[in-house]
Amino acid sequence: RTQFLISAGGTFVFSLIYGYLQELISVTLCNRKLGLFLALAQFTGYTILSYFFRRLDMSGGGSGPSAGLRGGGPSASTSSSSDPSTTLKKSIPIELYIGLSVLRAIDLGMTNLAMQYVNYPAKTIMKSTRVVFTMLFGVIVSKKRYGMADFGIVGLMVAGLGMFMHADAHTSAVFQPIGIIMLIISLLGDGAISNLSEALMNQYAVGQDEFIFNLYSIATFFICIAAAAKGDLRDGLAYLTRPGTMKEIEDDLVPTWSILAKILTMVLFSTTGFLGSSCSAAITKSFGALTMSITSTARKATTIFLSFALFPSNECTLEHIGGILLFIASLVAKSVRESKRRHHHHHHLPNQHRHHHSPDKNQHKVVMEIVNMSGGRGGRGVGGMRVTPLQLRHKVSGDDAV
Repeated sequence: RTQFLISAGGTFVFSLIYGYLQELISVTLCNRKLGLFLALAQFTGYTILSYFFRRLDMSGGGSGPSAGLRGGGPSASTSSSSDPSTTLKKSIPIELYIGLSVLRAIDLGMTNLAMQYVNYPAKTIMKSTRVVFTMLFGVIVSKKRYGMADFGIVGLMVAGLGMFMHADAHTSAVFQPIGIIMLIISLLGDGAISNLSEALMNQYAVGQDEFIFNLYSIATFFICIAAAAKGDLRDGLAYLTRPGTMKEIEDDLVPTWSILAKILTMVLFSTTGFLGSSCSAAITKSFGALTMSITSTARKATTIFLSFALFPSNECTLEHIGGILLFIASLVAKSVRESKRRHHHHHHLPNQHRHHHSPDKNQHKVVMEIVNMSGGRGGRGVGGMRVTPLQLRHKVSGDDAV
């Protein structure tokens, strides 16, 4: 119980701070500009933190020596020694890392750029529909089959989203279709990453810390190129080296923010996103997908209502509330569906799979089931708990803290 309270409390505290800072930075400080520069700042923070945890694992014997971009590490060696059928034949090619990193850079870049055209609550709800795009890619790319209940949940989710977007389009001061298009592109990239990562993890053995660190660092490189090409890198550095918000700088007004305060805000933004998703991972690892999904749903609902309360530009109507309630109902239904699927999968595993496989492999089988429906999300748990790279997928973008 204490562990759950710590993990759930961390999820709420870190994620709510992350959500507040994201809207504060995007809307108040940067005046809905510098989207790619903010994405670069996020990825830089994630790269540094993932490197820190990677080194911490290596020094503590958690991951052992790694093979860099070759995808080595203890997960590979353990699997190879415990089950000859999973012997690592070759390492993950660098071009696959590059492809996934480009998709992740597009995902986060489009998400941040969309804040110029839509409000934060609309962005949060839209990004929470990733299961729709994960299923879409699952059907098209992986030829997966889903039951009627899965499609019913997706239909309920889309209905809630449609009601909310309709209300936002008629009441919000900031709502342009191009923002929705950007979010759709982001979600398409997210769905592709979910399914491609699953395929890679079925084909290769890779240490989770190596996988995540490589993805972060390569994505940082590409988002830096995009920010430089768009001019956000130059403008962002100029913004950080002068006191005041973007609007105050442009209009030559008296600055209300110091340089140090802006930098510390951005550092806190990246750190809380990373830690929030890590606490979410701890819940998934120790208490299951249902508990994690319910906690995440409650946190997202709280974030949305706080956004309406703290930022006057976000107008809330009864239609908004109706859309949110429909959407939350779909998330709860999805959580129950995932829990039943996980429970059913566990009780149908052969005895030798339950008792003779390594913990990492058993965990991996369960994660695959979760990912098939929702692009299951997790990460490094508190207290040294570990999960697989697929569970850690959301930690790459911090989306679970959105």
